Amino acid sequence: MTTLRELRERHGDRPDVPYRLDFHQIMLVKEGTGTLAVDSRTYPCRPGTLVWTRPNQVLRFLPRPDMDATLILFTETFPPPLNSRLEMLDDVLRPCHWQLSHAELVTFRRVVSLLRDEFEGPDRGQGEVLLKHLLAVVLLHIDQVCDWHHGTAAAPSQSEITTGDDLFLRFRRELDRSFRTTRLVEDYAAALGCTARTLSRACRTVAGQPPKKIIDDRVELEARRLLVHTDLSVGTISRHLGFTEPTNFGKFFTRRVGRTPGGFRKAERAGDVP
Repeated sequence: MTTLRELRERHGDRPDVPYRLDFHQIMLVKEGTGTLAVDSRTYPCRPGTLVWTRPNQVLRFLPRPDMDATLILFTETFPPPLNSRLEMLDDVLRPCHWQLSHAELVTFRRVVSLLRDEFEGPDRGQGEVLLKHLLAVVLLHIDQVCDWHHGTAAAPSQSEITTGDDLFLRFRRELDRSFRTTRLVEDYAAALGCTARTLSRACRTVAGQPPKKIIDDRVELEARRLLVHTDLSVGTISRHLGFTEPTNFGKFFTRRVGRTPGGFRKAERAGDVP
């Protein structure tokens, strides 16, 4: 655990250039303002802003001099294996930015304070175990915040959640393996040994979204990364993502992002992407 101010004192200000972290970073803004772009999506930061960035996401951070934040840094293997619900928090397609209400902020600060006290205090023999479990509590609180901010009106039963969690996790793993070769829900259902309807029900129960949107979100995310952080041509990116024709990729990207691939690349590199 550290703070943005402490990082500045140790390493100086990071220039406004994209970078990746190979670990998780949870940031809770305490004071001041700034902006943070995560995979080319820009988020405002002010007191009460909570941001969770995952390994390999592309970041571009522009804090103002008065901005300070609490930072929690951890690797994928540090939290204890609780259940599939916690594992789903490590999904780059899930929300990463929240503006906490006063009540949410009070609760979250209390949990983070317990983690900080244990981190800064003397190790009485169970320090690492306590840190792991306190971090798990922090992550589960973020899961609650995510549900409150992005949840559906009808709460699923516990049995629906348990069944849906397992299938959804397997779907997300298969999606990361196969999004370059297929965007058809039926192909993923066949690979997972279920019907398209069953897969759709699991995705809506767990993520509140149909599987087709989740698939397209993953393809869009990869397209953004390749357009901004490589010099590959649009045609090469199109083939890399499984499109038979660059025009089909162009239509897909423009429909979802509101800019052509070339226009998006130019605007992002000029720092003009909303």
